[in-house]
Amino acid sequence: MERIRLIILAAALQGGGFFSSFPEFDIPLQFAGGIIGVLLGYYISAKLRKPPSKNDYNFCNCFSFCFSQTLMIIRKLLQFFIDFYTGSNLTKCEFVADEHWLFQILGFGMSPWEQRPLMDMGEDFLMGTLGSLLSTGGIFIYIRLRHKEAFRAAERKLSALAQKVKNLPERVKEKIKEEKEKLTQQTNIWDLLLWWCVRAAMIYAFITMENRAEATLLGVNLLATFAVSLLHMVFPSSSFLCRISYRVQSLITVIVFLGSYCGNYVFVYGILSRYDLFLHFISGAVAVMAGYYVALSFIRNKTKTDSLIIALFAFTASLMIIPTHEMVEFIGDFIWGTSNQGFYWGPSDSSFFFKLFGHGVGNTQLYYLFDTMYDALLASFTSVLSAVMLYVFLRLHRQQKTQRNDKTDTEKQKVSC
Repeated sequence: MERIRLIILAAALQGGGFFSSFPEFDIPLQFAGGIIGVLLGYYISAKLRKPPSKNDYNFCNCFSFCFSQTLMIIRKLLQFFIDFYTGSNLTKCEFVADEHWLFQILGFGMSPWEQRPLMDMGEDFLMGTLGSLLSTGGIFIYIRLRHKEAFRAAERKLSALAQKVKNLPERVKEKIKEEKEKLTQQTNIWDLLLWWCVRAAMIYAFITMENRAEATLLGVNLLATFAVSLLHMVFPSSSFLCRISYRVQSLITVIVFLGSYCGNYVFVYGILSRYDLFLHFISGAVAVMAGYYVALSFIRNKTKTDSLIIALFAFTASLMIIPTHEMVEFIGDFIWGTSNQGFYWGPSDSSFFFKLFGHGVGNTQLYYLFDTMYDALLASFTSVLSAVMLYVFLRLHRQQKTQRNDKTDTEKQKVSC
């Protein structure tokens, strides 16, 4: 009962942003919300999968961070719709003054005036993520220090690392050979063709783009197509990061190609008016699949309850991408004066959003958030749908595997008789 009360209290504090009418408390509240979300996520993950090994503790850590980010984006969606229907201003969508702390710390960049109503949302995402990161790091250190062998293990690792540095050329050769074997097992010729065709096209686009601000963002996305390979090469083979499947790299490459190359360079965004909505709609499903492969990199010995926790991890990992994506767009728009967050999206009777939800109470300042919230809503919808389908698939797969094992055991018993 006491634990249930703690969970209810944590959830209430996590949602405290709804009841905060004092702007001076907003920043510490968002920071505390990130910390509490991590603690709540860690409790849930540890209950669903009791951590018997270091890998499972790492899984719980990663899940708790993703869970905290999921709570943050759900809270923002709820605030947005409450403002939309009641005319309140829980999202604090307003034209902030030059004295805003982000301007004081980061300068003014090329931030367009229309970005100012999004400053509070960007601030909330930044502070909530910072709280989540610090809390996750604190749990990680606490778990390591709990084990009696932690310091001795650290000494052994440092000694082994020093030895590896001495034999660096041989280690690099071994690592490359090992990664080639993984690449052969986890991918096929179509994956490799996809990677290098997209990379070649994006390199050409980076060189030829006239708008250098957009070219810089495209270059960052180009680096993302090497993300899994870089993780595998940089981190030791014992790390869970080296067990992330190369199929995740294919998923990243598809999204980068459709969004950065087709959307910005070919400018399909201008040719097809609903292309951005299509991208965010499919991104939820792609992110769930990526989260599934990441979950498998943690869990080696699966149990009967893992279908639920794996599906939950994939779901929270996909929703964790939403605030991360919005923060990248927010900072990019702030520095280069672009409009990736779609500041200018106003009400239109032809829009599916207004056909579905109506026009609310006409809170005009809220229009600056519409594109961000609509993108988050679409991605969240497909994330939920994909996570449910993944859970059903995992349950059916486990049942079929159990039936096959039972059948094999029965046949063995007949033979022995």
